[in-house]
Amino acid sequence: MATGLAAHDSDSVRATTPDKRKANDIILAHGSDRLPNTTASDWTTYAEHVVSVTPVAESEIPPTPEEIERGEGIILRNVQLRVDRVVWSKENVSRPAPTSFDWTAYGWAFTGTDTSQRVKMAGEDEPRLESGHSYLMAIDWQEPRCSPGDAPVPGQWRGLGVDSTIPFDNQVIGEGEMEGKPQSAKKVLATLGIEEPDLSLEDKMTGKDTAALDKALDTAPPQTEEQFGPDPAETTCK
Repeated sequence: MATGLAAHDSDSVRATTPDKRKANDIILAHGSDRLPNTTASDWTTYAEHVVSVTPVAESEIPPTPEEIERGEGIILRNVQLRVDRVVWSKENVSRPAPTSFDWTAYGWAFTGTDTSQRVKMAGEDEPRLESGHSYLMAIDWQEPRCSPGDAPVPGQWRGLGVDSTIPFDNQVIGEGEMEGKPQSAKKVLATLGIEEPDLSLEDKMTGKDTAALDKALDTAPPQTEEQFGPDPAETTCK
């Protein structure tokens, strides 16, 4: 099955069919990143703000009639995120960081015409965004988009990619919910090769606080920004 998430940090998604899975299983979806997002320079180049957020409410986004008729599909969630703190902002951005914003997140995959027969779904190597947890996010503003024949996509805050949303329980980077399951920063650190030269920003910051992240961003020079435009059929809504 495949779908596009309008406010998710991956532009395309593939997931396995949840037949014969247990209720406590989690299906992991695979997608492509919207923008580069693995290094501090990626964040300072493409993000406008880095914020700590907490989910405060969510609602289901019903599957399409075509998915129900087909007997398999995805139920997404609209998650309302409260911004607890602005950790970093790019200089001279035209739009201030939000105090809250909505986010389209993975929900469940279902089979059959009864959508209650569902299995929890998350993105591979990224948080699912669940209540009771906090997260760090590198975000930028996407202007409204229009495609011929489709409903307009409103302007929204979006992530950069898989590595631009990080668990942040107890003010510890890397601690919290990952792929719908609890994650210990200490255990993650034990599996990392600290001397490896290609560690992502997320890996380098695991176990640290926002002061360390802020310093890493302030000392990371932005790159020459590549242009990652929308689909050629899309235009900015007027």
